[in-house]
Amino acid sequence: MCKMIQKQYFSFVLVLCLAFFVVPNAWSAVTIEDEKKLGQEIYDKLDRNQFLLKDQRLNAYVTQIGNRLLAHSAKAPFVFTFSIFNSSGINAFATPGGYIYINSGLVTAVENEAQLAGVMAHEIAHANCRHVASIIEKSQKLNIAMLAAIIAGAFIGGGGEASAAIAAFSMAGASSMSLKYQREHEEEADRLGIATLVDAGYYPAAMVEFLRIIKQYEFFSKSIPSYLRTHPGTDDRIFYLDSLLQTQYRRTTGLADIVGNFVRMQALIVMNTNDLNKRRGQLLSSLEKDPQNVDLLYAMGLVEDQLGRTKTALDYLERALARKPQDTDILRSIGLIYMKTGEAGQARYYLLQAQRSAPGDGQILLSLGKAHYAVGDFQNALTCFLKLQDRTFDNADITYHIAMSYGKMNQPGESHYHFGQYFKKEKKIDSALFHFQKALAYFPEGSPRAVSIAEAIRQLNAGKAGKPAGTPPAETKYF
Repeated sequence: MCKMIQKQYFSFVLVLCLAFFVVPNAWSAVTIEDEKKLGQEIYDKLDRNQFLLKDQRLNAYVTQIGNRLLAHSAKAPFVFTFSIFNSSGINAFATPGGYIYINSGLVTAVENEAQLAGVMAHEIAHANCRHVASIIEKSQKLNIAMLAAIIAGAFIGGGGEASAAIAAFSMAGASSMSLKYQREHEEEADRLGIATLVDAGYYPAAMVEFLRIIKQYEFFSKSIPSYLRTHPGTDDRIFYLDSLLQTQYRRTTGLADIVGNFVRMQALIVMNTNDLNKRRGQLLSSLEKDPQNVDLLYAMGLVEDQLGRTKTALDYLERALARKPQDTDILRSIGLIYMKTGEAGQARYYLLQAQRSAPGDGQILLSLGKAHYAVGDFQNALTCFLKLQDRTFDNADITYHIAMSYGKMNQPGESHYHFGQYFKKEKKIDSALFHFQKALAYFPEGSPRAVSIAEAIRQLNAGKAGKPAGTPPAETKYF
């Protein structure tokens, strides 16, 4: 299995390297448009291959921090995109065209929002200064075979760690040749980054604190955190930033949190058991000092839930809710836990309250629809699902839930129609045709629904022409 995963990662990263280097004239000059195109290609491939975390709140959070920093920086002519890279490695990197990626492992490693903002300010500075473009222009001697060898070495040495490979192809670093930032790049990014951080309202020492945190990870784990590999000269950087703190920013103050809810954002990231236990210990220590802190209680509840300690998780969340009764996050989390334990009635009680607090929250509405369905309230379930039919959710197809709800309400025409739409999106042509043809019997000829179904059947048959027939579809049971 490990070899298979490494092979998949290698193939994926090699494709990205080809995007960089199979270009006429070997990048004699990298234009802004070149950077934008490359950055978009990389982002699309990362997205399609599910390297990016899809949590809407987390992405909105880092984007809000990023936009605050951009408002106080000399921005290059890029439309910046901030994403969470789904890896436990402590890393962040910039690719051409203003694309900034922060590993989920880095989000959980930092101690406050300002430290996270410091890392992002540093990466923004690399992008604004077009350091990656500069490295590409100076790397004309490299060829695909050499790059492939470097990337293969990253897998062998890094145990298949995706972020190491990403760092290699993005030019943010690799452990050999010239694929890493030069010292002058790092100093410029630190100098501009700390200025941006301060102008955005954060305290300047946050950048140094982060570098010292990852040095501690290196000391305790006896392995080099990926951020140290991709950003060389960390000790020199600490010394340089300290010199700025003692001179230019000696009397400068700032805030640790501005956007807010940092602890809650950390709690949204799923960790492995070892990291969860470590995080649990940190939260228990913090709660000893501040036992009434709602954010700490909430985070502790989520950690206990991920560790499978449902009763303890609910205890912490109920304690948090007692101190903040209308808190949407807490109400949602309690509802979701009750859904997992099969207590749909209890889940619905809390999710209804959460929905009243945040009526536009799609995830709450989806969960509430499922809770209504589980207790047999199919009409309210359908109402929830219909409000979401134009939205996209990970691992949830609203059309399927709509079809099931119509079936339970004894409306077979609408149920067959929506099952047809569901299987059409799933590219299961035979199943889609089966349900559309069944649906036709329930709608008058010439009615809008009948016309829509006939057109869907026509399109599916046209797409199926010339292709071998699949196995006959099984009739969907929905009554």
